[in-house]
Amino acid sequence: MSQEDHNQRPQAGIFAGRRVSVVGQDARSRGRAAGCVSAGLYREWGIISARQLSLLQRLLSRVQLEQLFQSNWLQQRLARGMALERGDIQLVLRYASAQGEDWCDWLGDRINLASSQAIIDWVLLPVYSWWESLFDEAIPSWRSALIEYETQARQLRIRAEFWRQVSATDSQLSEQELAKVERCEAKTQAEMAALLLKLSDVCEQARLAWPNWNQGMAVLLADGKLDGFAPVPVALTSLWEPLGKLDEDADAAGAVQHFLRERSLCRAHDHFYWQSL
Repeated sequence: MSQEDHNQRPQAGIFAGRRVSVVGQDARSRGRAAGCVSAGLYREWGIISARQLSLLQRLLSRVQLEQLFQSNWLQQRLARGMALERGDIQLVLRYASAQGEDWCDWLGDRINLASSQAIIDWVLLPVYSWWESLFDEAIPSWRSALIEYETQARQLRIRAEFWRQVSATDSQLSEQELAKVERCEAKTQAEMAALLLKLSDVCEQARLAWPNWNQGMAVLLADGKLDGFAPVPVALTSLWEPLGKLDEDADAAGAVQHFLRERSLCRAHDHFYWQSL
């Protein structure tokens, strides 16, 4: 098999604990609410550094920067907790200058499936999220709404802090505004709780339908083997067969990519391959 560049390893700190336990709901949901992701969220979760953001702001137009923030490519990075590296920034700048208005569509990643962590980040977590949505087609919209509520909650906390500081100079106005913020916070928290309850019910159904998911994750991380997941849901049989033959079948990585692409779980310019580490 021809030599391939090893895909960049995801940042270990962000979402690391969630990856190996339940399929972290945050890790699966963040970045999936198209049109609502800001530079602040990417900075907050360590996807873009201050230096990288400054460079992009200097070299990209405002429209291009907004296109990047709302692109599926960057939102996937957010969902997987993968910080941008030098090569990613170079890729962004190259396509932004050469590919016209649809330049973000050309962005993609090279994923070496010889890495257990790559299989988890790029195959298993997206596939589990897709499979889970088969239990209720509303799940993607619930997760998008949850992100919006989380953003609202952060903004309300900032507003509350501002009015607490104002209280020293205008206590009456501050009390009025704080009361408004508290009402909004209560409403937001109640709506978040209702959504989380719905998601929790579906997650429990999925857990019962695939009881060895957590065990499979532990075995994969410890030994690099997929045996611990068995038996897998019937809906994933056509994925599991090539996934178990990656090291012996040159076409297996392509079959995995085909499964993901058919379900919009990867990008058109992503490239999956297997090369011994």
